[in-house]
Amino acid sequence: MKRWLLLAVLLCGTVRAAENRAGEILERLAAGFRAMKGYEVDFTVEAGEYRTAGSYAVEGQGYFLTLGDAEVFCDGTVRYEVDNARREVTIAGVDSTSRNILNNPVRAFDFLGDDYRAELLSETGGKAVVRLTPVEGSGASAGTVAVTVSTATMRPEQLDYDYDGERIRVVVRRVAPLAGPLARFERSRFEGYEFIDFR
Repeated sequence: MKRWLLLAVLLCGTVRAAENRAGEILERLAAGFRAMKGYEVDFTVEAGEYRTAGSYAVEGQGYFLTLGDAEVFCDGTVRYEVDNARREVTIAGVDSTSRNILNNPVRAFDFLGDDYRAELLSETGGKAVVRLTPVEGSGASAGTVAVTVSTATMRPEQLDYDYDGERIRVVVRRVAPLAGPLARFERSRFEGYEFIDFR
């Protein structure tokens, strides 16, 4: 009986240490982004056979994202999603709670707080993988996110989203300070486009 009790105590301590390490990695990851006044990220999205390159720039609560033929401008309150192939501009409010890199890159690497349970899956070869599972009732989007982080730079390398079997991988190719002014939405650039306003 004592042997089982000792084993349970050791196991509990190991789980707690892994949770603490996962929290430390997430804190240092988020702190690195918060420390930059503005930043740029280049990435690739993979979903099944689909692959495309994208990038985004963030300054404060605003961002500019490109993915294939699409452009997304956000001033922190309003999001303008431009489909250049269809010549459409969709206008919507911002989901400030989203941490999906394609929906709200401002919070893409901010998993701190009570919305997610963090679990350290592995830490070897200079990389750590932390799985984030939404806490029931938190309002966080369903599905899990696995974040691969370089432990040398505390920069993200990969995000693996799993929404009920629908898997999307985002490979982060570059993170750098913002090189110039953030692109802003200018209606005159999209003369002749159809505007769809969901606000």
